[in-house]
Amino acid sequence: MTDVTFTAEAAFDRSLFWERGKSVRYCVARLRARRDGEARGQRTPLNIALVIDASGSMGGGKLEAAKQAAAGLAERLGEGDRLSLVSFASDVQVHCDSLEATHDNAGRIRAAIAGLETRGMTHLSGGWFAGVECAARIAEADPAMTPRVIILSDGHANEGITDAAELREHAGELRLRGVLTSCLGIGDGYDEHLLRGLAESGGGRLHDAELTSEISSVLLGELDDIFGTIVEDAAIDLAVPAGVEVEPLGLGNTQRRPDGLLVSLGPVQNDVERIAVFKVTCPTARARDELEFRLTASARAVDDGAMLESDPVILRLAAAEGSRNTAQPRDVELAAIVARIWSADVVSTAARMNRDGAFREARDYVRGQLRHFARYVDGLDGAERMVRELELLARSVERDFSPRMQKEMVLQSALLMESRKDYRGADKAAWAERLARGD
Repeated sequence: MTDVTFTAEAAFDRSLFWERGKSVRYCVARLRARRDGEARGQRTPLNIALVIDASGSMGGGKLEAAKQAAAGLAERLGEGDRLSLVSFASDVQVHCDSLEATHDNAGRIRAAIAGLETRGMTHLSGGWFAGVECAARIAEADPAMTPRVIILSDGHANEGITDAAELREHAGELRLRGVLTSCLGIGDGYDEHLLRGLAESGGGRLHDAELTSEISSVLLGELDDIFGTIVEDAAIDLAVPAGVEVEPLGLGNTQRRPDGLLVSLGPVQNDVERIAVFKVTCPTARARDELEFRLTASARAVDDGAMLESDPVILRLAAAEGSRNTAQPRDVELAAIVARIWSADVVSTAARMNRDGAFREARDYVRGQLRHFARYVDGLDGAERMVRELELLARSVERDFSPRMQKEMVLQSALLMESRKDYRGADKAAWAERLARGD
């Protein structure tokens, strides 16, 4: 029996909606997983496949830094852990196939990492699938050995499967089979939307190393995240009444159903709160009629694979006439959470539109969001700063952002929405600071 406690809480920022319809309310859901104190020093053996880009663009010190990072990760594994090493360029090579991280194998692993050399193009999908096969083979023999694939790449997939949507679909299918995928983008040339899609649909995390000197700290940060993860594949099932429109903010891995939606959140670390925000648009109703929502969360325990489900949370919104609806107070704490997630979603979406060359559409999108956002955050701590940042974005998004600017916007938004740490260091400039100085 698992020693993990898994809970979900949820509430609306306001309890009333206008009887004539179109009121927007925000539901804030909070998931938390806690391991029993006596078992915190224990961990399940790891089954990791490192999949490293060895294409020609990884020259100039990138591959050497990736090799150093891989060696550092290998040194932190122990008896019972398994490590696979795959490199991809135009071809795919398996250098270590699920080797146990024992003292006797340490030399073989170090030699395999040291022997990596640059070559050819970027067959990302082939390298990924080879890593999946290595790690999945161990999980077939021991289901507790969750397959975890970590892709390190500095470029765009240009051989094999190159379509981001297709790769994302494969990642989701593999996640349903228990295979998890995280990604580490290196430098300014990688496709952040492709790698984010793989990580998001694959139940893992997206990381970024702007500089080669950051690769080791970021890869070891992913290992720390894995060590701290106690449930995988967390998801929220939100059932909504007829006539209600619901939209998750910043959560791309969503399945819609006639009565609501299922949103995947991925891994949850011990005692680290995960938050999801849902924008709810209410229908017309008679005054004092109620809308009832039902939210449950589920996850899989890392230690023994047990499926966990939270107690259901029942939420209600009541219809009210105009004056009563307008006069109601809001939950300031929840509104502040909504503001942070909403702002991050706008920034990430604008970055994608800018990358795709939809400059005017991006400007109109940010301006439209800003009109509603500024009214919503009025009176909250930090409201002026958040509005200034989005105003800066609205003024700037019509110009072609640098690849680094686009990556910072996507990554920093993801870190905020997923309650994660930036392992590149505390001195990295915020996206708005970079934009203000013309990066």
